[in-house]
Amino acid sequence: MSERRERAWVSELVEVRPFGEGRALVATGSIPAGARLIALAHVFVDLPSKYTIQLDEHLHQAGTEEADDFMNHSCAPNVTIDFAALEIVAIRPISAGELVTFDYNICEWEMREPFTCRCGATRCIGEIRGFRHLTAPQRRSIGPHLSPYLRRRLAEERELGDDDERRVSRA
Repeated sequence: MSERRERAWVSELVEVRPFGEGRALVATGSIPAGARLIALAHVFVDLPSKYTIQLDEHLHQAGTEEADDFMNHSCAPNVTIDFAALEIVAIRPISAGELVTFDYNICEWEMREPFTCRCGATRCIGEIRGFRHLTAPQRRSIGPHLSPYLRRRLAEERELGDDDERRVSRA
């Protein structure tokens, strides 16, 4: 993270629109893979909420009621988080009108408010409870997008002998 941002920067390629009974972040035009869509505000809290993004055990990017707070979860997301820059980046082309989604499990060890996923993805995992609850195959599938904090937690688990392969055999 270089300069401190008091507010998020949001690309003109996305906007918050009504969706269902609430609001969601939607692409306003075609977005290429690699496009930077949001630079998150550098506002941090020590406790999680429904709208925070976990960066470390007691460090969360705060919900600021800006565009990033309206990104829905998907088990087949179209954006990820560049944790070094604290930016939201497209990981595949996104069509105009498509919801902008990320996998909450890439940054949350334990969800503050677990929920049943309704993303409709072929490989939807159902209950979204946080990274610690994922099976070994689920963990591997999101591995390239994990936050540095979750990478560190995973390495610590392996050092202690509580790796994800053993967890699956106990489940």
